[in-house]
Amino acid sequence: MVTISTGRDLRRADAAAGATLAVLGLLLVASWPAALDGTAFDGARELVGYAVVWLPLGAAALIASRWHGSGSLRRDFGLRFRPIDLVWGLAIGLLGRTVATVLEIVGYGQVGSVGGVTLGPPSYDPWWLFGTLLAPVLIAPLVEELFFRGLVLRSVLAATPGRAATGVAIGVSGLSFALLHVVSAGSPVEAVVVGAGTLLFGLAAASASMLTGRIGAAIVAHVVFNALVIVPAL
Repeated sequence: MVTISTGRDLRRADAAAGATLAVLGLLLVASWPAALDGTAFDGARELVGYAVVWLPLGAAALIASRWHGSGSLRRDFGLRFRPIDLVWGLAIGLLGRTVATVLEIVGYGQVGSVGGVTLGPPSYDPWWLFGTLLAPVLIAPLVEELFFRGLVLRSVLAATPGRAATGVAIGVSGLSFALLHVVSAGSPVEAVVVGAGTLLFGLAAASASMLTGRIGAAIVAHVVFNALVIVPAL
């Protein structure tokens, strides 16, 4: 089970600040001039979109651990892996992507495309590989799970008294994860489809993290969840 270290009140402020800055960054990127779509700047927008999320979320987790925790991400947020985490992660990732695909078919009438960065036609140069593979499949799962299943989950768990603490922590972790993904939704239907899919995934990842006391399974699940969209599209 999840354990809590020191600096509980301050870590809640770190989590709130990180999430707020990430949302503001996404809203800023969403206002990117439409006239630049399809140009070289369109790829830049995608890269900036990643940066405005990763930087505040990653910084919040690092600051919370360094200044208000033990200084160890392993101890403070359960950044550990065990072989069983591969099993949990594969199961959650596959199930989550299956549910998300069903939601897309119901909402869009077809499997929706939730792509990563597209820097023009496939070129397989370092920037293209970073944007289409490394960023969404490896970096995003690590940073987002460290924040949502590491910092947020533990901060809410520490702040909630009584037997309801576990359920509230899982719920807040999953809901905040979903809300971050619907901020830049282009339509109400997209907001519902993306929101429901990411909420269910977030709740499952948070439950696994709570049960194991680690975020290893959640990271693996997130990698699988994203890869099942990105890799087939290639």
